[in-house]
Amino acid sequence: MSQSIGTLWTVPYQLEGKRIRALAALSGLELDIGEGYTHFETNRTPEFEAKFPSGKIPSFEGKDGLKLFESIAISRYIASLVPKAGLLGKTPKETALIDQWVAFATNDIGSHSSTVLLLTRGYLKPYVKALDTESRNRLLRGLGTIEKHLSTRTFFVGERITLADITVASVLIRAFQLIFDPETRKSHPNVVRFFETIINQPKLKDIFGEVEYIDKQAQYVPPKKE
Repeated sequence: MSQSIGTLWTVPYQLEGKRIRALAALSGLELDIGEGYTHFETNRTPEFEAKFPSGKIPSFEGKDGLKLFESIAISRYIASLVPKAGLLGKTPKETALIDQWVAFATNDIGSHSSTVLLLTRGYLKPYVKALDTESRNRLLRGLGTIEKHLSTRTFFVGERITLADITVASVLIRAFQLIFDPETRKSHPNVVRFFETIINQPKLKDIFGEVEYIDKQAQYVPPKKE
């Protein structure tokens, strides 16, 4: 077993943390997970904020003293450590295409999925139906873009898994939990195929875990009046 490259501060359900752990696994790298972490407590302590001023997770502290926060920065760093793994592509053009899909997944799928989650779970108040509808529509447009792209290829860039694929798959988890009902799965067969291909990779199955398909899209339920 290889020596750990550092400590990742995250929580088990955090999609960005799963992404970083998946990249490390594909590169054959060992990552320690911060012990004794309690969200909204540990990351509010002076000791944590001295290392990571934003107080956000995921955060990474390398054995060499490097300290990073923001998942995109950590993911790209981990992906760069073992060039032969090919996670950043083989050429500058491939690397640019990978960065393109990472940005697209973050902005056009991840952000809208998060809005739908916050609205339907009641975390974003007051609930605004128009915002919910618009977020779903924009999310579907983003899904349509990757559905078309995947119609002629297995992976996003090149012939093997890259940072782009791991990023998209991790972002899709929330979309599958919220809006991928039977009708949506039927209209996005390439997205479903891609998603299942990535999360079922032998090195990644334990990281991504089981994703249960939904029968109905998530909807906001107003609290009962007392």
